[in-house]
Amino acid sequence: MAIDDIISTTEKPRRDKGSRRSASRALAFGMLALVAGVSVAAMLKSYVARHQGGGPAMEQVVVATMDLPLATTLRPEHLTVSAWPSGASPEGTFSDPKELVGRVLTSKLFKNEVVLGAKLAAREAGSGLAALIPENMRAAAVRVDDVVGVAGFIHPEDHVDVIVTMRPEQGGETASKVILQNVRVLAVGKEIEVEDQVRNKAMPVTVATLLVTAEQSEMLALAAAQGKLLLTLRRWADQNQIATKGIEPSVLLASGHPRAAEPPAKQKSDERPARASRTAPVKTALVNTAAVPADKKGDVVEILRGDRFEARKFDGKE
Repeated sequence: MAIDDIISTTEKPRRDKGSRRSASRALAFGMLALVAGVSVAAMLKSYVARHQGGGPAMEQVVVATMDLPLATTLRPEHLTVSAWPSGASPEGTFSDPKELVGRVLTSKLFKNEVVLGAKLAAREAGSGLAALIPENMRAAAVRVDDVVGVAGFIHPEDHVDVIVTMRPEQGGETASKVILQNVRVLAVGKEIEVEDQVRNKAMPVTVATLLVTAEQSEMLALAAAQGKLLLTLRRWADQNQIATKGIEPSVLLASGHPRAAEPPAKQKSDERPARASRTAPVKTALVNTAAVPADKKGDVVEILRGDRFEARKFDGKE
């Protein structure tokens, strides 16, 4: 046997064994890479699902497609649906726009705002201003001018107090009294809503419509017929009811003025006044005798000399 044959027969098994080990290692690393890739893909898919499609359950709610003013009768083009997280939507929402077609808004809606049942009039409430009147309430019109209507700065949704000035039938003094407080203004003229940017401008109108109870409407009618009305504008956040006593002319004129001092007591006519000081100037004043009651036998003249008072009596002959 040749030496080459001996060498070849001894090295060939060693090379085959090394090749098999390298192949096993490559296969192991390949499997490990495959497992890691699958794991990363699964984690990535879970992350995407959790942040995109795997969140909370969604529900459909009806929202406005545009800004809608007060007293608007809803139509299909005013409404659409939007996805909201289940359980996160406000109470009183709707899922089908068809349920709201024909309903009247009692409050202004903005674009993409959720339509709530609290902002809708009842189906049997009608339309226009009548739909804005709550149950057991009335709309009463009051004639106003620049003075009564606070120079035109009363607008819909404002709140006012009503003052009446009248004279009782018994012949007493004319008096003013606040008869209604915190009354909501439904409309001014023909306007039932005004934009916020217009609230700082005057609206010259002749009629204001107030939201009152049936009893308050009676008071308002009598006050308008028998006296003169005045509206006072309230701050929006002021909800206080203040008890007033009313005011009469005599009380009004007496307020803020101290009581006049009583005149000094007169000296008796038979008392002789003390002699005036020589150094002090003597001032003499004649009192109007018409104000002094005349005696049957003569007249009395009262003389004031400086700070001394003197009365002299004259008979008819003198």
